[in-house]
Amino acid sequence: MRHSFKKIYALYTVIGIILFALVYYFISTTPFGSYNLLPGKEVSNPSGRYDYEVPLDPQSPWPKFRANVLQNGRSNVISYQSKSRPYEFKTGKGIFSSPVVDSKGTVYIGSADHYFYAINIDGSLKWKFATDEIIDSSALLDDKGRVYFGSGDGFVYCLERETGELVWKFKSHTPKEVEEKFGIKTYNVNWFEGNIAMLKDGTILAPNDNYLVYTLDRDTGKQKSQYFGNEMIWSLPALNPDTGIAYFGSTFIAMKNVFAYDTVTGKELWTTGGLGSVAATIMLTSKDPKGALVVGGFDGFLRAYTQDTGKQLWKFGARDHIYGSPSQQADGTIIQASADGTVYAINPKNGSAIWAFDTLESIRSSPAIDTNGIVYIGSGEGKLFAINPNGSLRWAYQCILDDRNDMNSSPALGKEGVYIGGENGGIFFIPFDYPLTDAGKKDTRTTLGPSEMLPKEGNYLFYTTRFGALSTSPPKEIDANEPLTFTLYVRKKGDTVLSAIDKESLKVEFSKNLKAQVNVSADRRFVTLIPQEKWMGKEGGELTINFKGSYKTNLSRFGLKFYGGEKGGEYDQTFKFRVAERQTSENPYKIPEKTGDLSSVFEISRLAIPNPTMMPSWNQIGFDSLHYLLGTVERQGDNTIVWVVPGKLDEQTGKTVVDPSLADVFPLNMDYDNGLLTLYNYEGFTISFVGTWDMPVGMYRIATKADPKTGKMIRTAALSSVARGDEIRLYGKFLKLMGLSDFSTGLMQLYGGLNFNLWNEGVMGSPDGIGEVQIDVTKNSTSVNIQNGTLKKDEHVFATLLVNAETGKPIPTNYARKIKVDADKDGNVTKVFLEYESGLVKGKVRAYYMVDTYPAFKTETEVK
Repeated sequence: MRHSFKKIYALYTVIGIILFALVYYFISTTPFGSYNLLPGKEVSNPSGRYDYEVPLDPQSPWPKFRANVLQNGRSNVISYQSKSRPYEFKTGKGIFSSPVVDSKGTVYIGSADHYFYAINIDGSLKWKFATDEIIDSSALLDDKGRVYFGSGDGFVYCLERETGELVWKFKSHTPKEVEEKFGIKTYNVNWFEGNIAMLKDGTILAPNDNYLVYTLDRDTGKQKSQYFGNEMIWSLPALNPDTGIAYFGSTFIAMKNVFAYDTVTGKELWTTGGLGSVAATIMLTSKDPKGALVVGGFDGFLRAYTQDTGKQLWKFGARDHIYGSPSQQADGTIIQASADGTVYAINPKNGSAIWAFDTLESIRSSPAIDTNGIVYIGSGEGKLFAINPNGSLRWAYQCILDDRNDMNSSPALGKEGVYIGGENGGIFFIPFDYPLTDAGKKDTRTTLGPSEMLPKEGNYLFYTTRFGALSTSPPKEIDANEPLTFTLYVRKKGDTVLSAIDKESLKVEFSKNLKAQVNVSADRRFVTLIPQEKWMGKEGGELTINFKGSYKTNLSRFGLKFYGGEKGGEYDQTFKFRVAERQTSENPYKIPEKTGDLSSVFEISRLAIPNPTMMPSWNQIGFDSLHYLLGTVERQGDNTIVWVVPGKLDEQTGKTVVDPSLADVFPLNMDYDNGLLTLYNYEGFTISFVGTWDMPVGMYRIATKADPKTGKMIRTAALSSVARGDEIRLYGKFLKLMGLSDFSTGLMQLYGGLNFNLWNEGVMGSPDGIGEVQIDVTKNSTSVNIQNGTLKKDEHVFATLLVNAETGKPIPTNYARKIKVDADKDGNVTKVFLEYESGLVKGKVRAYYMVDTYPAFKTETEVK
């Protein structure tokens, strides 16, 4: 009896704990009472002034990102047909930040070329201001004639708008300083990627990648305080001016990525979140304390939370992740775009879809709405769309004609038209309804509504360019080393349908029994074909590729991981390409045979990885900022080894130089075949994900084409890569829930493009000051000992490279993380040490002392 009583007592205890947990969960997640998700009363501006309730420029129709303090992306500006014409102002690199506009039509915006620009209403340059890094932050215009913006160099700048003169600049804490002062371990970046906001008293809010939101005195730039996040903060804080509560998101992977802070006390009020990072800016439906905040995440859900408690009111699922921020019409309808290429109109009361406007490619732009309810938004097609309040197309304008045509910038509304930036480095101005004018209708860039620019029915494998453009007309001719990528696209009854390639049913057949590596992406949306290393010989010929299989629809999901589903249909599609003939030519590049000989040097820049679609959202500006230098080391047969070191832009010269602060060094094999240049590493290496976590790369392949006479590239390079997601610390497992890495293998397929060409004059000789060098190679380490050298540790990138003397291939080891460099008290390098697993190095080995990209010293030995 006593034993039975104990068992019953234990059972009741367990039941009680479970019931308590359920009740606690219900109370903590369920909003009680009624909440108002409709916007407040509109404030008219008959005098041409705008009531922003914070000291923004009262005459500007768009003085900050998302226009106003609630960040609803709506302005009272009245669109009309003016006599103005479109213009494009070209900067030196891609634009991923968003413009702001003053009352005179002057637009202010930063570029990845490190400059912040003021552009006059006629498209001429007013002034530009140089920073030390890319600018990914949208600016803010205040009522004192100043402009504020953040830069990737870790500074917030305040400038006089009329002259561009510096008023002050504020330096953020380095990751080391954050850990020392606040006890927070962060990544090794302190970029300002979040945009600039303002409190009622004029205090500047500046979110940073070092997990802090800074509050700054706008007159002096001195720090007042800070709010804490738990990851990089790209989300612009939204302020309820009546309650004094600020809301922002973080890129933390799950659950705790939306924050509420009392701006009076500085205390955190609550946190909440979903299953994906929040990069978007939060929108408030109104100033009502019982109003809502709305924001989307990388798990593909748009969520509405209560402002007072952070409890979820509803959620709406898109077909892909959400990067852009929401807007709200005057009637309450919420407008949200997704990387699935669709603009959604959402019922604010319950989160259901009212209408959906489909485009062909990803949308990361945030919508802007004018007084008439017309929605303006950029797209991955390089187009600016104008959508009527009922979801029909008003017009579309093709802003960008270049290969790099993403318009991930968000539009700003001026008094005469729409401003937006593009990946090609252009700042565009399109007058309101210009496409509806006589001149606009004749403009070949114009497309008029009311229908979507897509077929009503069908399933398609669209040829996909290296910069992510989907095309129904593939190129007729390709080069023999080019990879090919195709993306599944399904339309039913006039809507784009969530679909996935059924990998088990996929069959790819090549003419002439040719073979290629076939890689299906983890999200099963695209397939890449990689020749090994050429499709055919130098004579060229016809290449026919047939895809046959089925696709799935009605998929289930957990976060952004889609699974299950049912057979949605079949495809049987054939593509024909002419593989270009190549003329016999000698290798034009210099490969040193002994110390002192010239070595050819190349440069990689402007890396773009549009596939999978998450990559530009996660790191487009970071990829675009990367620079690498590559130098030839040795040649054995057809294979040349090149050594890759990190680079950076020199602000004085605008040219790329080595960056000793980074350790991302690795070897590549280079194959030159009558003008075709293919660089690859199939053994793997490690690089940093732009200053954050280590990215283990399993395969890396660059394919391009050179002029045999000059060695200069005549084709944009294609990049195919595979990352080993499971090996990424902490975040690796979450990549599977985001649909980025394969659930069973952990591999992540990547496809993109980059700039690849000769660096400066194209050659480099041996540096002065090498000193006396001795290299000792053992079974578990290599030591390079230097005497009487004068090369400074902080001025060069030092390493040792090991080559298998029999195969002529680099020995695969973790060069990027296992090399240690010592220097004397004067900073002169004295030792370079490489450690590796015992047994990796054996037999005949050539060991190099690498200074930047140059093989400064070589020895050959045998390791037993």
